[in-house]
Amino acid sequence: MSNASYKIICIVSVAYLLLVSLFMLWHRMWFSPDQFFAAAMVGALFLGRFREFIRDWISPIVVLLGYEYLHDLAPKLTGSAHFFSMIKFDKFLFGSVPTVTLQHWLFTGTVRWYDYLTTFLYVSHFIIPMVLGFIFWLFAKDSFKLYFLGLLILSYMAFITYALFPAAPPWMAAQKGILPPIADIMGRVFSPFPQSIQLPTVYRFFGANLVAAVPSLHAAYPWLTFLFVFRKVRFWGLALLPYVFGVWFSVIYLGQHYVFDIVVGWLYATAAYLLTTHYQILWQFLRKGVKENG
Repeated sequence: MSNASYKIICIVSVAYLLLVSLFMLWHRMWFSPDQFFAAAMVGALFLGRFREFIRDWISPIVVLLGYEYLHDLAPKLTGSAHFFSMIKFDKFLFGSVPTVTLQHWLFTGTVRWYDYLTTFLYVSHFIIPMVLGFIFWLFAKDSFKLYFLGLLILSYMAFITYALFPAAPPWMAAQKGILPPIADIMGRVFSPFPQSIQLPTVYRFFGANLVAAVPSLHAAYPWLTFLFVFRKVRFWGLALLPYVFGVWFSVIYLGQHYVFDIVVGWLYATAAYLLTTHYQILWQFLRKGVKENG
């Protein structure tokens, strides 16, 4: 296979994954890791890299699914959720809770174009990182391994926090009467969409952790993806920033997260990136400190 033909097939494979993603979103489905794995196998088969794909992807996907299982377990390990810490932080910075302010300014009761856009950005927060992981696998295997290691470190850091500090999102605080009413904009956006269809996924056996707001992985995953893309190709990394900031705006506007959640997610993603890409320097620093103190 010539280099030009290989690149064309790579582009077609990525386009195919994006089309599958859009199809699933249109039918109100999340593109879970196991479903993405099954879909990406088709692209790897066309590329003649099927065995390589299985070898490289099976371990990170299984470990990621392990996180999702623990994510469901976290509420059973904790007590009551925290409601006020995030509210106090946001009010300290802005004088009010940004979710309430943004919905007051922007949401009129009629679904507008930016409601569709913010909903799409919200639901794509995991799809885009997975697709970019596939692109890394196609063209930069060394970055692919570090990238997935960073995702896994970030995810398990988040799980520990969910277990120690269960935190309620703004929409839940509104339901409890702690905040003014918050509109279910995503529900209104999806209401005219086709009826949801069911595809096989192990996620059927997982529950939802409704008090896993801190850190916001909707903020952390896109930021981690930006850091790795910027590390590899600075131009495309910078081109990804509007998407990152768009996701951050969306989760606040839709009532899914506070600014506090995003700040913590940003810190966690940055820490996961540094741990992944600079582990040798950090290890030498720690060893040096141990020797000096010893």
